[in-house]
Order: sequence, then structure tokens, then C-alpha cells
Amino acid sequence: MNFSYQHGEQVYTVQLEQLSDGRFQAVVDGRAYTVRAVPVAEGGWLIEWGDGRALGYAATSERTRHVHIGGHTFDLSLPDTQLSRRRSAASSGDLAAQMPGLVIDVLASAGDTVERGQTLVILEAMKMEIRVNAPAAGVVERVLVERGAVVELGQLLVEMGATAE
Repeated sequence: MNFSYQHGEQVYTVQLEQLSDGRFQAVVDGRAYTVRAVPVAEGGWLIEWGDGRALGYAATSERTRHVHIGGHTFDLSLPDTQLSRRRSAASSGDLAAQMPGLVIDVLASAGDTVERGQTLVILEAMKMEIRVNAPAAGVVERVLVERGAVVELGQLLVEMGATAE
């Protein structure tokens, strides 16, 4: 899973991969970290790495993810390039996540011809199942997520093209 966040003027690229033992390999702007994230009460996470550990919480409002970890708060937003991509997705018929969530199923592939209202991706967010449906008949150009991926608000899920006539 790849993410990009902006904090102040700096854009950070994060690659996250779950390891077979449940830990995560996180690569942030080329620096690798191996961490374990254990859920705790009140929706928080105990983050452990090497000899360190910190309690963290995250909340999302509009286009900003607020992260409080180890006594520090960070306001992370989508980079300007992702925002413009998100705006163009809304006008083009491409499908973007309406809230952060987990991809529980992908029901379309590149090249598929789909009908308006057809479910293409199913997300789970806040214990709810969210069906992401085609806004119009068309052809799936690219599917940008896979089952098990965690998506952010506004992240592009599917690129759509017009149906050939």
C-alpha cells in the first residue's frame, strides 16, 4: 500500500507492507521502519518499534488526518497533486473513496464494460459495508486497489472511460 501525505510544505511518501508475523514494514521517504501496531481502548494504537513504543490516535476531518502520537500532534493532508486528481476524478466519472476504509472486495477488472449503478468495489468503514458503484455506463480503464488494501478519503479506486459507441 502506498500513501502520500503533506505536513506543512513537505510531502511524505509512505509504503506499508504487512509482514507474515503481523508487524509492518513502513518505508517513509526511503527510510525503513519495522513496527507492530496493537489496538488499545478508545480506538488508539500502541505502536512498537525496536526498543521504542508510543500510544497513538488518529481522526479524520474533511481532507485532513489528525495524528497524535507520543505527545505530538501532526495534521496530515493529501498533497495538492492528489487533491487535483481527486477533483478531476469527481468530474470524469472515476471513483474515489468517500471515507477511509478497508477494501473487502473488488468486483471489476481493467477492460470490463459496466452498467450505471453496478458495484465495482466494496469498502468497510466504521463497521459498515460501502458499495462503490459505477456512476454511468462505461469501461473500467484501471483498478487502483486490491482486496485488503486500506484506502484514504479521496483516494482514487477505479478509473473509468466512456463506452465505445
